[in-house]
Amino acid sequence: MDGALKALLLAALILLVSAQTSNNYRSLSGVVTKHVDKALKKANQDFGAGHHIAFHSLIDTPVTRESYLKVNVLLMVTTCKKASKDAYGHRDECNKQKEKTPMIDCLVCKTNNGNELVDCARKIDVSSQKRTEFRGKCINHHTGEFSIFARLPFSGDNEKQS
Repeated sequence: MDGALKALLLAALILLVSAQTSNNYRSLSGVVTKHVDKALKKANQDFGAGHHIAFHSLIDTPVTRESYLKVNVLLMVTTCKKASKDAYGHRDECNKQKEKTPMIDCLVCKTNNGNELVDCARKIDVSSQKRTEFRGKCINHHTGEFSIFARLPFSGDNEKQS
């Protein structure tokens, strides 16, 4: 019983740490923070009419490799007034969403031509597929894509072709 209790506590701790990682700006890695800051800057330019836009959470697990980049972040318009025209950095005290403002879905990715795309839109517009064409410029990444097994035909495929 003592071992089971320790395992349960360890599992709860792991869940707590992983949950905090996706919605706490200060716990993000430096590489991810750099891309989240690009999203914050873009969102503040496009949506921050007088109010500060802040980090809310990560939408997916970020991937920040040299050949593939995808950081999808959820931002919110806060009740804080903008500190200055160019201010977009994270502010711990600005953590309350302003009433009747949409959540902002920002995607930072690498495109097929090697450029970086930073796209921010209302979450409802992204969810209703209104940004699909624009965001489709991002490189698609499929786990296992470069595996030799992905290139080998399935043995059952030969029978179907005969």
